[in-house]
Amino acid sequence: MILESDEQAGAFPDDLNPPNGQAVGLLPAADVQSSHEARTGGGVVRVYPDGLAFVDQLGAMRGYLSAGGLMALPLAIAMLIMGISNGWWLPLIMVVILLWLALLFIQVDWVGFGYEPVLLNRALGKVHVFKAMGLPWWQWGWKLWGRTRYEIDTYDWSCVRAEVVEFTIFTGQISRRESGLVFAITDVPGGRDVVQRFGVGPSFGYGDLQSPVQRWEHIRRFMRHEGAAWTPMDSLYEDWGVAFWPSFWVLQPLFDDRAVAWRRKGILAWMAGVGMLFFLPFTAYMGLVRYLSYRLKREPACSRDILASLAGPALTHEQLSALALADAKAKPGKASKRRPRRQRSH
Repeated sequence: MILESDEQAGAFPDDLNPPNGQAVGLLPAADVQSSHEARTGGGVVRVYPDGLAFVDQLGAMRGYLSAGGLMALPLAIAMLIMGISNGWWLPLIMVVILLWLALLFIQVDWVGFGYEPVLLNRALGKVHVFKAMGLPWWQWGWKLWGRTRYEIDTYDWSCVRAEVVEFTIFTGQISRRESGLVFAITDVPGGRDVVQRFGVGPSFGYGDLQSPVQRWEHIRRFMRHEGAAWTPMDSLYEDWGVAFWPSFWVLQPLFDDRAVAWRRKGILAWMAGVGMLFFLPFTAYMGLVRYLSYRLKREPACSRDILASLAGPALTHEQLSALALADAKAKPGKASKRRPRRQRSH
């Protein structure tokens, strides 16, 4: 289902040591094609002339913890004042713990980095993994500002093997199956002993096992100079909490620009939109808290040496559109050159 042919599947080991308990399949090495289609699946957050930065899976979860923490904070403070004034020492300990947890939830979303990218460096043949180390334990729950520690782990591209994994996510009482792309780093090029594993980009839902393979194929071609960094099928990772008014009107179809097509469905859609206005205080609160988290968190940092090796700053939307257009124009030319050769062979 994943590999292109049985011959390719038999040319590589079918497991690594230690094996990945969530793996659906181990993809061929980087010098073998795994899919006819190559696309990033909306997981790229920055594109450089010689680099691709994929957002991490938890980047989309920013803002939810602080929303709960801010709601619990006034209640915890009121209970703390009441406990001190009445001398309720045993309940007071529980209130202090509740207050600390509320501040901790706020701290998680306000301090640190917006995401932790995996940066593919084609120029150096390296994979850089940004890892936030968090605050020291004595600053947990009270330090709501400042810098956090981080490190960047670097691995050789020649030691990368790709795996497709499948896992279950629980949201309340509902569970769903998702899939993702994982890099397994071996101790030596072509080896089987794994020293590290990490996900590359956000996951895919509804049992989609082909999109992780297509993401790997795009990465494989890019790193081997066999494909463009950007194609017409690609789109940058879109985070909905980056502007004020879209955050304010989130989940409000009468005002959310992303739901224009939905509003055209007719009178029932409009009635549902009017009904959603009843939840505006809640939806606006969630959206604005997430917007605040986006503004307070920092962009991941890279060393000057890494940035200098990428052959320039991150490309703008206009430059990406021009790059995709150039790739689209180049493909018909290649096809027209191959067609006469096929005709002569007959």
